[in-house]
Amino acid sequence: MAMKDLIRCKEVSHAMTTDVLEQANYPYYMGIKYTTKDYEFVSHNESVHWQWSADDATMTELKHHGGTIVRLEDEAQLSKQVTAYIQKHQTNKYIVQHFQQPLVGLKIMIPDHVVIKQPLNLTIDLRDAQPIALTIVLILGEGSQLTLQQAININGQVAHASCVIIGHQADNSQLKLMTALSNQMPINLSLFGELDVARDCVADWSLVPGAYGKLLGDVVVNLNGQGSTAKLNAVKIGIGQDYSGFQGCVNHLATHTTSRINMRGVLFGQSKVNFTSVGQIYHGAYGSDSQQEGRLMTVGKSAQGTVNPLLIIDENDVNAGHAASVGQYDPEELYYLLSRGITEQQARKILVYDFIAPVLHELTDDLQQKVIAAVEEGAGEDLHDSL
Repeated sequence: MAMKDLIRCKEVSHAMTTDVLEQANYPYYMGIKYTTKDYEFVSHNESVHWQWSADDATMTELKHHGGTIVRLEDEAQLSKQVTAYIQKHQTNKYIVQHFQQPLVGLKIMIPDHVVIKQPLNLTIDLRDAQPIALTIVLILGEGSQLTLQQAININGQVAHASCVIIGHQADNSQLKLMTALSNQMPINLSLFGELDVARDCVADWSLVPGAYGKLLGDVVVNLNGQGSTAKLNAVKIGIGQDYSGFQGCVNHLATHTTSRINMRGVLFGQSKVNFTSVGQIYHGAYGSDSQQEGRLMTVGKSAQGTVNPLLIIDENDVNAGHAASVGQYDPEELYYLLSRGITEQQARKILVYDFIAPVLHELTDDLQQKVIAAVEEGAGEDLHDSL
């Protein structure tokens, strides 16, 4: 029996057979070194405690236009987008392990030609002491528009979590998506996301992976249709002994597509952050433009970071470029602020916030406050050190 005939919500683990897992491999990312066992998922069959909520006004508008938000475990069968995603990533051991777990998550569906005027603020609270595998599916119909803020809060004594976000935009749709993750206790978190974008679409995805502990992230936007545009933003604040390996990728598979990747990170304490950005223009995607920028500020004396830009071009009539940097704030700028009567601590904070401003401005006020809180927490003695 084909895998697509096997995959059903309450039987999804059966689709990922032992043979598939044995044939899968740990993913490789240029410039990102990680310990594979940190993100291994131990199978379990127990139910997971979680809940979700959204603002009432937007939910009323969404329902009025025929939109839906449903728990995946309440569906009779997974959507074709999820089935295709699982089949596509059978070689990724972590994704195979993810879909061997009890299905937990949401499917958000916006019908064709529906414009949701108010931002949809979606909060997901995961409360458990066992590993959690969360799946979010987003389907945006033709000509539709949505602004979605996802706040994923991992509470309790969870030591390991996996999050997969799968999205599909039909022709002429517009999506502004913001994804923030937070947790109270150190955690090993894997984050995989893929957004398939059709013709003449706008896709704007900003990520704030604020998890304490260890993070492995891989987010991809596929520009499948002519004339589409994608922006991929990420901001990471490294605290204590945090480790983050994060790759953002935009694939240009159609003509006259445009992408911008902007990744910023601030490293406090002994944190380590590796950013890799990939812009790939496939043969036949002429007239495309791929630009990327990755920058890290190392505030902590023992902090370490790398930025790894990668352009893969298989077409002549295109435009592409990248910029990358790793380093501390400019001492001359610091001395200038001090000369204006600003305290040393405040001056250093100004430089940090100015550094992350290009990405911070892409976020809502709520998410900006989360980033600011992380900076304030991570700063500690790092912003009090004498010159």
